[in-house]
Amino acid sequence: MNKNVLLVDDDKICNFITEATLNRLGVAKQIHSALNGKEALDLINGYFQGDLAIPDVIFLDLNMPIMDGFQFIEAFKRLEFPKKENILIIVLTSSVNPEDIQRVKTLGVDYYLTKPISEEKILALLKN
Repeated sequence: MNKNVLLVDDDKICNFITEATLNRLGVAKQIHSALNGKEALDLINGYFQGDLAIPDVIFLDLNMPIMDGFQFIEAFKRLEFPKKENILIIVLTSSVNPEDIQRVKTLGVDYYLTKPISEEKILALLKN
C-alpha cells in the first residue's frame, strides 16, 4: 500500500499534519509537497526528467495563490504521459461550498474531503 504522494496546499501546517498522518499509517513511500498548483505541475514535470517518481495520489487544496486547485485540475488534464489515469486526485479542502463540490465533480474528480482528513478516510482511499 506504499504510495508516492504529492500534497498540494499553501498551508504548510496542513501539509505537515497530512504528511505526519500518512507516515504514521505507513501508507506512503515518498511524500512531496507543493504550495500551489504551479509548483505541483513543476514537480510532476520533474517526473519526465527522472527527478521524481510519478505520484500515485495527489491531495489537492482548492484555495491557493498563483494557481488554485481548479486551475491545477484543468492543467493536469491537459498533460499527456503514461498511466496518468492511474493517479488518484483527492480534493482536501476547508470549503464546504456546494458550488465548489459540483465544480470538482464536473472536472472529473471523485473524491472531495474536508479538512482535517481522518486516518480512517486515508486508509479507505489508499487501501489498493
